[in-house]
Amino acid sequence: MKLGKLSLVAVMALGTSAFAIDNVKVNGEAKVWYQTTEMSGTSASAEQKAMDMFDHNTNSLAEVSLLIGATMDLAPNLSMGASAYALTTLGLENNLVGEVPTGRWKADGTTAGTAKVDDQSWARELYLAYTAGKTTVKVGRQELNTPLAFTEKWNVVDNTFDAAVVLNNDLPDTTLVGAWVGKDNGSTKENTTVNNGGKFSTFGATGAYAAGAINKSLQGTTVQAWYYDVQSVADAYWLQADAKLMNDMVELGLQYANMDKKYVNYSDTDIYAVKLGVNVANSNIYAAYSSASDNNGNGIAQADNFSNVATGDKSMIYTALGSIYMDGEHTTKSDTDAWKIGASTKMVPGVTLSASYGEAETDGNNNAADKAEYSAWDVIASGNVGPLGLTAIYTQYEKEDSTGAKTIDNDTLRIIASLKF
Repeated sequence: MKLGKLSLVAVMALGTSAFAIDNVKVNGEAKVWYQTTEMSGTSASAEQKAMDMFDHNTNSLAEVSLLIGATMDLAPNLSMGASAYALTTLGLENNLVGEVPTGRWKADGTTAGTAKVDDQSWARELYLAYTAGKTTVKVGRQELNTPLAFTEKWNVVDNTFDAAVVLNNDLPDTTLVGAWVGKDNGSTKENTTVNNGGKFSTFGATGAYAAGAINKSLQGTTVQAWYYDVQSVADAYWLQADAKLMNDMVELGLQYANMDKKYVNYSDTDIYAVKLGVNVANSNIYAAYSSASDNNGNGIAQADNFSNVATGDKSMIYTALGSIYMDGEHTTKSDTDAWKIGASTKMVPGVTLSASYGEAETDGNNNAADKAEYSAWDVIASGNVGPLGLTAIYTQYEKEDSTGAKTIDNDTLRIIASLKF
């Protein structure tokens, strides 16, 4: 395994006395990620239909990752953070599975071929952060958590960004955010999260600017507003309010977003979503609805959605949360209405149980060939066995075309084991 880049963290930790580095904190996580799927429907090939759950074929994926990181104080008000990934199949693709969950595609969108099963390593984070008064500037490779550009945590490894971020808290109960994003390593191909080898490339066409404000002046309420300028790609804004009422028993959420693509023959698209939840007896029950507008009426197939710009996959819209397949690719696609109901409970000590059901219907921007209906059940159990964290997810996912024919009918089981240290 090529672990040369991992030595950066070790060198910094060993050099604390020589460089008077203070408050060094080292952390990490080892993770084993496995998924298997049984497929049917008219879009599945004869070979795919012949695959059973747990077959050692391309319907089953597995990979192992090791994350090591450190943070430290370099000088008064100046800190540094670094982390690195090592990713390997441990030979599982020759014995237990036939595919991997990430790194299958290069940054240019071409297949990585056999290189996808090679051992890989890369610098996940490397940043400096300086604080003056109530303002912090963070520059370098880092995680982001904004509505339209964010780090996704669901896969065996996560994506990060080369960015400069400014945070200010001078206004009462308010955080102001300004950011420039230059590069990222997110893959927009087939839900693989990260490019092969974690390779970074230009974010969007020529980078992006973002500005946001998060306010908590009203008790139990968080209001946020964001604006994005993805250079040569799109302008977008996002408005959201989440409130907890009646001693946190009732949760209410509202979202509205708009995206204006900078391409010929594209009109802007907007989406709104609402969510209502109730907390009772250590359990939560919720319902959510979203509706995205037609992005033009000329019958041209267009796949605009309000997913993570870095991956085109997950989304912060309420109807897209907490599902393997019913995420931003489907529920936030233009000309689509979606709804979702779900519940979770911690009544079993040490275990969180949750289940949800969602549907989405798209009219395909007046293009009959793109009309479809999607539905999915997701059942999740997570907890700890000693220091080991375990998560199991079972999903049943279906898609019907405009004629009512079932084109996809998949059953998927995902198991994740992680050890944090």
